[in-house]
Amino acid sequence: MQEMRHQLELTQTQKLVMTQSLRQQLEMLQLSSLELEALIRQELSDNPLLEEADTLQQSADEPEQESPDQEAEEEPARQDETEDDTMDILRQLEEDSGEYPSGGSVQDEDVWRPEPESRITLSEHLIRQVQNLGLGEEIETAAAYVIYSLDRHGLLCCGIQELLQGWGGDPEPLYRALDVVKGLEPQGVGQHSAEDVLKFQLRARGYPEDSLEFRILSEHFDDLASRRIPAIARALGVTPSRIEEASKVILSLNPWPGADFSPDNNTVVIPDLIIDRTDDSFVVFLNDSRFPRLHISERNRRVLESPSASSVEREYVKTKFKRAGWFIRAISQRQDTVLRIGRFLIEAQGDFLLHGLDYLRPLTLQQAADALGYNASTISRAINGKYVQSPQGIHEMKFYFSRAAGSGETDTSAARVREEIKRLVGHENPSAPLSDERLSAILSDMGMPVKRRTVANYRMELGIDSARRRRRF
Repeated sequence: MQEMRHQLELTQTQKLVMTQSLRQQLEMLQLSSLELEALIRQELSDNPLLEEADTLQQSADEPEQESPDQEAEEEPARQDETEDDTMDILRQLEEDSGEYPSGGSVQDEDVWRPEPESRITLSEHLIRQVQNLGLGEEIETAAAYVIYSLDRHGLLCCGIQELLQGWGGDPEPLYRALDVVKGLEPQGVGQHSAEDVLKFQLRARGYPEDSLEFRILSEHFDDLASRRIPAIARALGVTPSRIEEASKVILSLNPWPGADFSPDNNTVVIPDLIIDRTDDSFVVFLNDSRFPRLHISERNRRVLESPSASSVEREYVKTKFKRAGWFIRAISQRQDTVLRIGRFLIEAQGDFLLHGLDYLRPLTLQQAADALGYNASTISRAINGKYVQSPQGIHEMKFYFSRAAGSGETDTSAARVREEIKRLVGHENPSAPLSDERLSAILSDMGMPVKRRTVANYRMELGIDSARRRRRF
């Protein structure tokens, strides 16, 4: 008979834990410049431990009055000392688990969430659904990571391999979390493309994959966008009226599930980065002069150390103090990351900055990630909704990461090909508009060999009708 024994064993495992501060930093990274400005103003009104640098007043219990000149000379030293004190106290509070709860156990009302008060974000909407599912900490953490990897349309900003690389832990919870996110509302979030979203929504409505609607999406997506109804009907062996009926179903779907949570399109564009030319080089700096400089309130901080303060007062100040520290650090890290990407763009797209669109080279998120020591999903979050002002005008940061035209068909950037298509169509003869085949041939003659299908995709992205619809008699 085999003897049973109890034995203790010590093993090492790797596990990724998304702390509250890490989650906040990821959300902060995705905010646009205007959203960040609104958020700072909101946090200043909510947290008495945060103050603007210009509003800091000398405390009444300090009798000595300094002249303006003397105060200006001593201000930098006092700021540095304050920041050092802040970090020391924050570290002490984080280590002192007996006096203050860890980031994972802070109550909801005390947790800072980076969103303007007036509008709920897509991330927040999805996180709330996940929290109501009772999935357990591990899957919730993985689901949050997936959610923060979505772009403003609700689509995944990177491929599954890049997602796994950024995750860095056991892939099984990530796969499970990805399935969870894809099942959230609005329908279609977490997919990789608009076509995938439409197929997902068709499945949700009960359409099988051998249905006419599915076949149109899978085999004739471009033809549908160009309204080539007779051609689709001939290829699928059905009547044009059946294609029209199926098209109405497809057009009732929403290919951009996150659109309802996007900021107002009429919002004024304010660049986050400004690139200037100095002699033979370029410099980049943050356009953050309108943001108030934030400090921890020295006056209210003393309550934390006062022996006469009640336990309720001390706990309140501790909570607000830690929240303020998180907020300041999240802003600092966001700005540092955006600035580092700006410096990388100067090196990678210097010819474009000098000579214009013809010199914009293909550039991937992974190339930036490798150069800066981040992962591709972090780069995608950091450039989301942000703009750069340069000698070539104001562009979204995503513009600088233009992929190669087509599927590696050429070393020309997709942005340049799209601009050429727009120019060629703008100068065509209205009575004999250029077909996609003809546009493909012209672009090839110009040293930009791209296939007809690629031309059709870019034309649709630009909102340009097919040649048949553009024809004028």
